Amino acid sequence: MIIVQFSGGLGNQLGQYGLYLEYKERGYKTYADLSWYRNGQSKDGKVDIRSVELDLLGLTVEECPKMLEYYGKEGGINRYIRRLVAGRTYMEEGYKFTPALLDVKKGYVMGGSFIGEEYITTCAKTLRDNIVFKGTDSDYIKEMEDKIRSGNSVSIHMRLGDYLNLSELYGNICTPEYYRRAVDLIKQKVPDPTFFIFSNDVNAAKELLGIQGAVAVTGNTGDRSYLDMYLMSLCKHNIIANSTFSWWGAWLNDNPEKTVCCPTTLLNGYDNGSVYCKEWIRVKGD
Repeated sequence: MIIVQFSGGLGNQLGQYGLYLEYKERGYKTYADLSWYRNGQSKDGKVDIRSVELDLLGLTVEECPKMLEYYGKEGGINRYIRRLVAGRTYMEEGYKFTPALLDVKKGYVMGGSFIGEEYITTCAKTLRDNIVFKGTDSDYIKEMEDKIRSGNSVSIHMRLGDYLNLSELYGNICTPEYYRRAVDLIKQKVPDPTFFIFSNDVNAAKELLGIQGAVAVTGNTGDRSYLDMYLMSLCKHNIIANSTFSWWGAWLNDNPEKTVCCPTTLLNGYDNGSVYCKEWIRVKGD
């Protein structure tokens, strides 16, 4: 038995689902622990309160028994039972690919977003096939789809909002200079590009970027935020933020000739630039 702990927003959830699916495709009985969403997440206001969003992408998981959950009364009382039944605890190291996690045959796997193609070597095709975005039939989404598909579309994702409250971890990576360099690089490679701006504060992002003719994608907030990932995945090219949400938008882009610009790291204080796919272009932010 392997139990994968789920936590965080949709980008993290997809990474955790990918590892969950990888274990299953390798033949292991695998469960998901979703107790963080009921009892574990911070309520201090520094980060947005999260909910499980996998169903919005057509994904389902098999939850572990309550007594094996990590958070809440059951998890605390039964930590010895969890160790006995599920085995030892494994954690991602430094928010980057941790090879030992792919050697797990029994245990509780936690503490990571599990971002990187190395985590999904067996299940990548199944994962792509499993993801079906819901709610894409609105008039606005259809309008954006048509605009994105009609030319050399380039998504630009700028993460603001709660990232500004945690600048010591996320700040000074995707700087204005990062975006300027990435836009210049795209313009060198892509004829007549149209830039589509995605952000949890899209008006501020558009003003900060100052790109003439850019299209601001609006309205996908709250429980509709996942539709930004869907539209980013339809763009022919991508400029991503240091965000797991961004990562998946670019990875799901199936254009075989795509150019993806990414930062050199994911988080301050960690050497984890390897989470980005090898063919993506690293752009410095300083």
